[in-house]
Amino acid sequence: MQLLFRLWAKLFAAIYGGEGLNIPLMFIPTRAIAPLLVRYGAKIGQRVRFRSPLVIHNTNAARGQYYRNLEIGNDCYLGRELFLDLQDNILIEDHVTISHRVMILTHTDAGTSPLKDKFIATSQAPVVIRRGAYVGANVTVLQGVEVGESAVVGAGAVVTRSVPARTVVVGVPAKPLESPAIDQVKKKKLYGVK
Repeated sequence: MQLLFRLWAKLFAAIYGGEGLNIPLMFIPTRAIAPLLVRYGAKIGQRVRFRSPLVIHNTNAARGQYYRNLEIGNDCYLGRELFLDLQDNILIEDHVTISHRVMILTHTDAGTSPLKDKFIATSQAPVVIRRGAYVGANVTVLQGVEVGESAVVGAGAVVTRSVPARTVVVGVPAKPLESPAIDQVKKKKLYGVK
C-alpha cells in the first residue's frame, strides 16, 4: 500500500510539480504524510503526527525540493485541514500542537487586483512557532509572526503580530487575554508555582 501511495505522489509531482502533491496529501493515510514531505525536502522530526487532509501552497520550484521551506521539530501534532503557505520559511519547534483548520501564511500578494502594490504591498516573511506552543482550531497566522514558547492562541484568532512566550491570545486581531485567574493558572501549569 505504501508503495502505491509513493508511486501516486511521484506521478502527480512529475506532472504538476509541488502543487500536484496536494492531491495525494488529501487522501493518503496520516502515517504516510511525514515521509512524503521529507522525500520532497521538508525537515520533519521524530514522532510528528499529521492528520489528513493537508494543503501546501507556494511550493519551491526546485524539482524534488518542493517543501524545503518547512521544518518541524519532534513530538508535534498537526490537525486536519492544515494550510501551509511555503512562499517563505515555516519553522515549528518541538512539542507544538496545531489544531484543525489552521492557516499559516508567509506572504501577501494581491495578484492582479488594482490595489496591488499601491495599497496592498507584496511582501513575505517567515513564520516561527516556538517550543510547546498551542494553536487552536481555525486560527490564521500571518507572515512574519513568531508564536512564543508555550504560548496559546485561542480558536478563531487572527495572529497579525508576534505572541510573547507563555501568553494567551484570542480574537481578531489576536490580543493578550489578561486576567489574574488566568495568570495564576498559567504560572501553576507552566512553572509549577503554587
